[in-house]
Amino acid sequence: MTAFKKNMPFSIKIYSIAAGILLLLVLLSWFSYNRVSLVAGELKEITNYLIPLEDIITNIDVHSIEQKIHLERMWRFYETKPTNFEKINAEKALFENRGNLVDQEITHALELMKKAIAYSEVKEDILAFVYLQTMINNIEREHQGYHDHVLEIIEAINQNQQDEAHLLQDRLESENGELNDALETVFLGIKKFTEHKARTTEKHEGNVLYFNTILVIMAVFVGIFYASIVTLGVMKPILRLVRGTNDLYTGDLSINLPVTTRDEIGEMTDFFNTMVQEIREKEHIKKTFGQFVDPRIVDELIKRSGPSTEKGAERSMTILFSDVAGFSSISELLTADGLVNLINNYLTLASEPIIRFQGVIDKYIGDAVMAFWGEPFTDPERYAQLACDAALEQFVQLEKLRRKLPDLMGIRKGLPQLDIRIGLASGPVIAGNIGSQELQSYTVVGDAVKLAETLETSNKMFGTRILICNQTYLMVKDEFETREIGTIETDQKSQYMVVHELLSRKGECDHQLKELRDIFESGLHQFHDHQLSSAQKLFSNCLQIKPNDPPSLFYLDKIAQLEQNKGEKQ
Repeated sequence: MTAFKKNMPFSIKIYSIAAGILLLLVLLSWFSYNRVSLVAGELKEITNYLIPLEDIITNIDVHSIEQKIHLERMWRFYETKPTNFEKINAEKALFENRGNLVDQEITHALELMKKAIAYSEVKEDILAFVYLQTMINNIEREHQGYHDHVLEIIEAINQNQQDEAHLLQDRLESENGELNDALETVFLGIKKFTEHKARTTEKHEGNVLYFNTILVIMAVFVGIFYASIVTLGVMKPILRLVRGTNDLYTGDLSINLPVTTRDEIGEMTDFFNTMVQEIREKEHIKKTFGQFVDPRIVDELIKRSGPSTEKGAERSMTILFSDVAGFSSISELLTADGLVNLINNYLTLASEPIIRFQGVIDKYIGDAVMAFWGEPFTDPERYAQLACDAALEQFVQLEKLRRKLPDLMGIRKGLPQLDIRIGLASGPVIAGNIGSQELQSYTVVGDAVKLAETLETSNKMFGTRILICNQTYLMVKDEFETREIGTIETDQKSQYMVVHELLSRKGECDHQLKELRDIFESGLHQFHDHQLSSAQKLFSNCLQIKPNDPPSLFYLDKIAQLEQNKGEKQ
């Protein structure tokens, strides 16, 4: 039996429980139907036969009384002089009419009894209906005798045989009494039969309720007993599976559930063990490569494991390039170990805000960092904003590195001035696994990547720290303060692009910097309109707000060169 339960499919187990309970319900319904049908039959005998019969006998009694009334009126009209034969004939006609009604009711009653005898299946009830049928036949005979006797009296009166008529009238009273007795006998028979049927119906109804209750209780206990046997065999592996799932949810990857059945639960348990094994393998992969590749990339590669991982996808992203300014001269002051130590500390600090703001570090190139923001790793609505947040946060990290620099280099004086330059560009890129068949890496390529690198190097020309392309500016202008710096040449057929300097988040820019930004941008527009004198004046005003402002000095120098070239040509 145990082996049978283990090998039985789970669906069959569930079906067997349902089928067993259903069978019990069918048996209960069948018994209830038989008992209720019996009660319904008894009620039908009362409602369809006994009650209508009582109404018929009542009508016969009423019509018989009406006949007696019409007879008394005829007798009174005969005795009243002069005799009014018109009224006598009218009462006679009414008497005959009531007699016909009695005959019709008797015929109806006899037909009803025939139907009742044919319908009834209980011998005792059949005998009762036969008895009532006999009594109705007796009523028919008594009424016919009464009716014929009345006609004899009328005939004697019409022939002026008054004495004979009086003698017949005395006998008529006796016959009327016999008719009434016959009617009363039927009434009593109907009453007794009805009471008997009512008691029998009540008894059968009580039996139905009693046996239904017993059968329901038996069905419940049998169903519970049978279901318990099957359910206990099913629930044990299910509960084991639930506990295993909870353990897996809490991070326990050492679980391995025993497969004790060959049904669907056994298949689920086997699948669960396989799934845990795969998770263990994936976690091992993530743990192994987590120090070399961003864990989110590992997750993405694991999700898309198979041929699809070799396909690239075009996505809109923001690319960041950052580099330490003048790092070559700094590296000359350090030993190999010291240089590696400095780079590792810098890259650790620089990586923290990138990861915190949902960026993905693509690669380290010496002291340079390349990162990107975009689907499926970053919020698709905020990737440019997050990249700008990370870029600004780089300079907070730079201050931390500057404070650590004496300990890293082992000197307190003559420390190099560390600074970084950042370029941010947004646009479509191709993201995917790139490399040879033997060695690949998940990276992004495209014009936006080249532009970010160009922006990073353009900082040196303008004397800025963070440059962003115009598309990035349009995406973040409501959240960040920026300054239009000018145009740079791109790799796309000598086209020029407007670039902006990222200053701060909205609300974090002081009044002097905003004033400087507004005057500078006015000067820049004058410069582009070839109003060099106006532009020179505005850029000079910028230096009054912020002495040695590199972009202002850049354009003042450029204006001076243009003026010099103009003078040489003249």
